[in-house]
Amino acid sequence: MNANILQIHKQINKRKEQKLYEIKPVGSAIKFKRKEMNMTLEEGAEGICSVSYLSKLENNLIHPGIQFIDLLMDRFNLTDTFNNDYNLYVSHIDLIIDSMISVTDSLDNIILEYGTRKDYQAFLIRLGVYTINMEFEKAGLQYNELRTSIPNLNDNELSLLLICLSEMLYHQNQYSDAYKVLLCAPPAAKIDSRLVLLLMKNRLLNAFRMHKVADILSLYSEYVNQLIDYQYYHFLQDIKNKYVLFQSIYQEPYEIKRKLSKMKQISKYDKSYTLAQAHFNHQQYDEVIKYTTQHYKKCSRFLILHLISLDYLSQENQINQVLEETNQMTNLCQTVKLIITHLRHKYSRDKTKLLNYLRREILGIKALTDDYQVLDYLMFDTQHLFSEYQHYKEAVQVTKKFLPKLKMLKRTEQGRNSED
Repeated sequence: MNANILQIHKQINKRKEQKLYEIKPVGSAIKFKRKEMNMTLEEGAEGICSVSYLSKLENNLIHPGIQFIDLLMDRFNLTDTFNNDYNLYVSHIDLIIDSMISVTDSLDNIILEYGTRKDYQAFLIRLGVYTINMEFEKAGLQYNELRTSIPNLNDNELSLLLICLSEMLYHQNQYSDAYKVLLCAPPAAKIDSRLVLLLMKNRLLNAFRMHKVADILSLYSEYVNQLIDYQYYHFLQDIKNKYVLFQSIYQEPYEIKRKLSKMKQISKYDKSYTLAQAHFNHQQYDEVIKYTTQHYKKCSRFLILHLISLDYLSQENQINQVLEETNQMTNLCQTVKLIITHLRHKYSRDKTKLLNYLRREILGIKALTDDYQVLDYLMFDTQHLFSEYQHYKEAVQVTKKFLPKLKMLKRTEQGRNSED
């Protein structure tokens, strides 16, 4: 999915200006239903109230008047909207936040309680549960319905929505947008402490992937201290694992191996990936292959390191073999699909198709990935390929396109609060 960051900012600014958050989902329910019925504001208000009144009601700028509400509910077949238990809804939001913090039982039964309701509360509940279940396609549909209701959300609801959106973007390798989304959250003092931790965690995860060194150094210690204070030790182990992975960019593999030997709770799987990454960062590609060979068929992040390392080692036969195997692989992320496409064109030995691909897909306006490591590889490899065929002007254009993106990913952005 694509997150329109400017549109999100606009909605949050609108929220700040009107300062009226919805408690009962009457306005949003009417708005969703009217649009579903393809009715204009004029058609919806006809014979009941003014167009201006209906517009304000849908956007929660006024509370519904008793003289109009029964007629409107009947017109839009929403007779049960007022029967919703707001306290029950709040308890469901609490369960969703709790589940994001710690492992709990399935929350699918919560969705059933909202039936076919189409209002901001029902959409937010579904968004949260689908995000926890990593059903991101379904979650994206809920977000698309919910985004126009951003001005009506309270601070905790808005924070939950932004966390879910950042999770979706993160799993699509859109780390820059995921990071920017998190900066739109209300100030920490105004929201549930668990949401504060989730916001910090997601910012760190995206900062790791974009090599935002300054942000990592400023956020990591604070986050770890808060996890200890709240005794969320399962998060503590996970973030420490990722911090060592980040350190592998700068420290020698033997030093990373020493640190990993002291981490008793890290899985063999994560240990293998961290060591593979450490050797990759120090251009020891033969060592990378040793760690990735047994895992690349099951995991995209291992496959990325495996393919790029084989390419750096000029192992054409092995690359072609792995590319053939990827035809049978499922659940490949977009970034590894990008690498696969690149290598297939590169080793097809069809000069015309290769150059067309490089101009269209790499130099074109198409967004590639926010994965710093992959962008760095594509930049240098594309430069090399253009130069190999004596297209030096386009080789220079590659640098002009990629360097600003790489600098942007590493640049520290100052957090912005939506309620300044």
